[in-house]
Amino acid sequence: MSAHAWRTRIIGEAVAHGVAGDQERGLLMLQPLVDAGPRSTYALLAALAETAAFTALRDQRPGEVFGLPVENTATGQAASVDVLPPPIRFAAQFTTAWANRDRDTALALFTAFAFESDDAGTPDLGDAIGVLYAMAVTTSTEVVRQAREERDGTS
Repeated sequence: MSAHAWRTRIIGEAVAHGVAGDQERGLLMLQPLVDAGPRSTYALLAALAETAAFTALRDQRPGEVFGLPVENTATGQAASVDVLPPPIRFAAQFTTAWANRDRDTALALFTAFAFESDDAGTPDLGDAIGVLYAMAVTTSTEVVRQAREERDGTS
């Protein structure tokens, strides 16, 4: 089995476990992809971002780009993305770059974030993978719900 097929199978099964309600097991399934090194980890993040952005990309109008609005929950005013915890900020920025097909920015974000996490010995990369995984599961759950409604004629 090729590395691509191996990653695709694992990610698909992991997201399926999340959709079925077992996100802990799904996340554990992703660990071998991270253990395989930076290239595999980047491919994992790209697949999760693509999955997380699926419905937005499906419904995207020509010329539309995606932004990253952040709101101060206390004031309701716009806020800087810098107020977000690093794993959430990374997941949001990476997904936005990926959805906009800005691979250079996605790779730069990954390179800076992943190696900063390694150098500092922080769990930030693992936490960011968890956030991206949860985003992918949320989108996949919605896609499944929509498909069931269409199949059952309840939409």
